[in-house]
Amino acid sequence: MSNPHTAPRTLITGGFGFLATWVAAGLIRSGHRVVLVDDRDPEGTPAWLSGLLHESAVETGRADVTERGSLDRFGEVDHVIHAAALLGVAKVRNAPRETLRVNIDGTAVALDYAVRNPRLRRFLLLSTSEVYGSDAKGAQENEWLSVRADDPRWSYAVSKVTAESMTAARGTEDGLPFAIVRPFNVYGPLRTGTYAVGALAAQAVAGKPVTVHGDGTQSRAWCHAEDFAAGLIGALLTPAAAGEAFNVGDDTNDTTVAELARLTAELSGTGAPIEHVPHTGPDIRSRRPDLTKARTLLGYRPSRDFVSGLRETVEWVRAGSGEMPLRLQRTDWPQSGATGTSMTAAADDTAGAARP
Repeated sequence: MSNPHTAPRTLITGGFGFLATWVAAGLIRSGHRVVLVDDRDPEGTPAWLSGLLHESAVETGRADVTERGSLDRFGEVDHVIHAAALLGVAKVRNAPRETLRVNIDGTAVALDYAVRNPRLRRFLLLSTSEVYGSDAKGAQENEWLSVRADDPRWSYAVSKVTAESMTAARGTEDGLPFAIVRPFNVYGPLRTGTYAVGALAAQAVAGKPVTVHGDGTQSRAWCHAEDFAAGLIGALLTPAAAGEAFNVGDDTNDTTVAELARLTAELSGTGAPIEHVPHTGPDIRSRRPDLTKARTLLGYRPSRDFVSGLRETVEWVRAGSGEMPLRLQRTDWPQSGATGTSMTAAADDTAGAARP
């Protein structure tokens, strides 16, 4: 176990959220201290539901990341993960200006804080696979990014392309050590709010019609949150990741929305029917990551089985989407102070990453 006084200290904006919770659990397993910063009360958030906030390695703080200087009071850190953002298709379509303001201004504040940290080892920006446009199947990180501005739906992608450019600019002008991660369809228990897997699971366990928008041929490669956390931590800690962008997801499955709905209904055991409904706006036709770069530079390997992970998520929803202490299954979490590729041997996988 790391000495708590010498263990790396990592600040995560949007720290009470779904992705931040799984990443923080992985960092704790790796011997890090984490500072979870959010503008919300923690109760009912994924971090609170996970039991993570009871960990001695966790500090919490409240701040509006769009306010200049709001992160300064948290002091010096070794790493900054900027995960705070306004997101969600419905929310983004209804509030495109707020989406742009929060995601761009928040990135500027996080970057300013990171640049002023004298011991900073890495700033990591959480971007999105939507920067590849409406067809992100097999997209590689060195390709031209593709965004549109003709529908409010795309304001999130526009804000993230801008955030990536801002981050790279601080790398050029200020020598900021950075990396960028583009997530591909992350799912799992503890994800609150509206997203495809959660919405379908809620309908299925209630025995209601499981709704599929359009013909259901849209495809997604779903990635379990624990696998995603491992990839992100690899980008955070691997020396060769400096100045690079990475796709992080799971390229071992490619599931249509219709098949996802059918499988979710089957796992629920309620006999919920499938119902097709019209599209309400533009959609992503396909999204499956090319992980060549992450596999080569980070040693990243998604390992969580999709059906098992989906079953785990459905059961969490059936139980009321409440408290659920995390139990990490991967065994390749790095140890603090390790050098080289991040996917190194780690601690016993039977212990919980977060305990209530």
